[in-house]
Amino acid sequence: MPIHDTSIAWKTRRVFRDARTMTGNLNGTFEGAGGVVMAAHSVAASELTIAQAGADLDELYDFWAFPDDFDRTEPVRWRPVFSHASTTADTPTFKLEYMCIGDGEAIADVTSHNTTTISGAVSTTEDALEVWDWTDTDSDSYVASTDYGMLYTLVVHDLGGASANEIEIFGVELEYTVRSTAADNRRHTTEYEPVAQQSLDA
Repeated sequence: MPIHDTSIAWKTRRVFRDARTMTGNLNGTFEGAGGVVMAAHSVAASELTIAQAGADLDELYDFWAFPDDFDRTEPVRWRPVFSHASTTADTPTFKLEYMCIGDGEAIADVTSHNTTTISGAVSTTEDALEVWDWTDTDSDSYVASTDYGMLYTLVVHDLGGASANEIEIFGVELEYTVRSTAADNRRHTTEYEPVAQQSLDA
């Protein structure tokens, strides 16, 4: 039976990009400005590893390959996941700078491409987990059907009064919308062939 309604409410999926396994992390130190360093969390008993934000403009670089069910017509959302080793109500600002890239395109720095910003006050509970509301990118008007993935950097744009190493980053959470159906509005049965890059946005 043909699917006549293309406005089906499909779910989103979340992807957690762990700072320890981001592709910009080289032997515990990040490429880019600031050289964010992987270190033990300030709560020794937690036995956790984080990325220390030591100064304004520290950067964490990464590469995210788009999942095969990624809906390119809907914006990717993001938020930093971190804790704050202080009882002061600091107001840090993070930026996500990104570019999309496909087969045959040159790898480049992402600082001259699209940017979104998130800012807010942290909890006054020392070492509290900070998981803020989602922030939209405008990827839906930027991602091409031939793009394979996204090069991005999480920039600690402003510590917002926090001292060096008080902001302890676990990673970045990305959220995308699941693609509902192909453009022909018909039900498709399972296929076992590899998904061709040029048909991902079909």
